[in-house]
Amino acid sequence: MTDAADEGPMLWALAVRETEDGGVVAEVIVEAGEGHYGALAVDAWESGFVVAAGEVPVTTGAVQVRRGRFERLVLVGGRQVWEPQPALAVSPRWLSAAERGEVLVTMVLPGTWPPDLAELPPDRRAEAFEDRLEIAQENGTVLQGVVGVDLA
Repeated sequence: MTDAADEGPMLWALAVRETEDGGVVAEVIVEAGEGHYGALAVDAWESGFVVAAGEVPVTTGAVQVRRGRFERLVLVGGRQVWEPQPALAVSPRWLSAAERGEVLVTMVLPGTWPPDLAELPPDRRAEAFEDRLEIAQENGTVLQGVVGVDLA
């Protein structure tokens, strides 16, 4: 079992994205540190993730949410587990979007997260993050997959 807490820093974010048809999708965004990005990427590939460039495939992965907190990302048919430490509180909007049974997971290379994000004014943080994510997607360095969601 892979426990991200034992393998160095990982950055996690939960987002809600609007779809082209006006719906919403819950998203988990994760940046693994250099010490374990390779293992996370292998787990993602083996679960069916692809480089973000169009249609996002349904994978064998799953996210688990317990008591209003995102606790883990399960990959490779349940054999590998990645956990934020501590578990992340989910917003009511994210939870509502996840209730449709699927979550988009986006994995980015180390260094994608804006290094000065915490220092930016709160109203500028989301835009700065989106800018960096968009550049990573254009460069083909983002892995994405749709995973099932286990809400309890």
